[in-house]
Amino acid sequence: MDRGLTRRFAVFYFLVFLPVGMQAPYLFLYFKRVGFTDSQLGTLAALPPLLNVVAPPLWGAVADAFGDRRRTLAVLLVLAAVSFPWLMYVTSFEATLGVLLAFSGVAFAPMAIADAIALENVERKGGDYGRLRLWGSLGFAVPLLVFGLVLERGTGGEAASLYPIFMGFAIFRLVSAGWVGMLPASWGSRGRGFDWRAARVFWRPRFVALAGCAVVAAGAMSAYYLYFSIYLDEVGIADNVKGYFWVIAVAAETGMMLVIGGLMRRIGLKWTFVLSLVGCAARLFAFSFALGPAAIACVQCLHALTFAALTVSSITFVSRMTQAGLRASGQSLWMALTMGLGAALGSKLAGMAAGALGLMGMFQVFSVAAAAAAVGAVVLVREPEGGEGAGR
Repeated sequence: MDRGLTRRFAVFYFLVFLPVGMQAPYLFLYFKRVGFTDSQLGTLAALPPLLNVVAPPLWGAVADAFGDRRRTLAVLLVLAAVSFPWLMYVTSFEATLGVLLAFSGVAFAPMAIADAIALENVERKGGDYGRLRLWGSLGFAVPLLVFGLVLERGTGGEAASLYPIFMGFAIFRLVSAGWVGMLPASWGSRGRGFDWRAARVFWRPRFVALAGCAVVAAGAMSAYYLYFSIYLDEVGIADNVKGYFWVIAVAAETGMMLVIGGLMRRIGLKWTFVLSLVGCAARLFAFSFALGPAAIACVQCLHALTFAALTVSSITFVSRMTQAGLRASGQSLWMALTMGLGAALGSKLAGMAAGALGLMGMFQVFSVAAAAAAVGAVVLVREPEGGEGAGR
């Protein structure tokens, strides 16, 4: 891949993940301050991944079936920008559910379609997906650093103090939509509609085993994404400092993205995947204790395994198993299983467990689930045929 194309992909990933760095760390802290209960938080957290079961596969099919995938990608980014700020104007649980439902229907499919376009070009022209994707990690980190200067220097503030996340998300989501035109054209199977042959991969035993472990891992890690900022609030970390602990995770993720290709070549996809699940179990177990700032910072370094290694090994596996003309569908179906079904169940169960066992007890239970997934991966998951452990 030439330098010009590499830069265009790098800028896109930076722009598309920058608003996620505003939304993901603070949205459920905002909902908590609005006054929603743990059970309601679990329901709200389960809704986006539940939509992931349906929306990304449908949008992936649209992207594959109707010409240049960039058109679908740009439309989804604009719709997400328009819908997200409405969460500032609703305060009832029912109205919040409705707005979050609309937003979630368009918010997550762009990532799968963008990955399909990037992997298509990596395969044809060479390059390293991990090194492209690390620019998304850097984009995620930037608003967290900026919010350290903008947000209040304290804990337990008003919900209105978090309003900047909504407007910032909308602005930069529109900017990323504008950059889509700089990406190379990417054509799916025009005129054929959705080809259900793309779903056959999910019936192969080795893929079913991988997906089962990934669903459990995604469910376990949903407890972290839902409750980490709330955990920081409980242990006394101020709002303007919370983002820095997310930045530490992103820094670890970025470092892993630089070496993940070599790691997969050395130990294979299976053992990269297993290592990521071990990291999930260790990270969740650590948060079952009230840690000090230094210890929290150390635990956040495990994000290199729980996000970077898990994501890249999984996406590479799916890319190998999916036909070239149906890559957006394949990646979207994978997202439906892991970030959809797994995260939806995990989020709802996390809310229930936190209400029944407390925050620390909930993290301990979910660490056991992640450990079970790691054991399952060791026993059941097999390397792709032909020893294709390396990324292409």
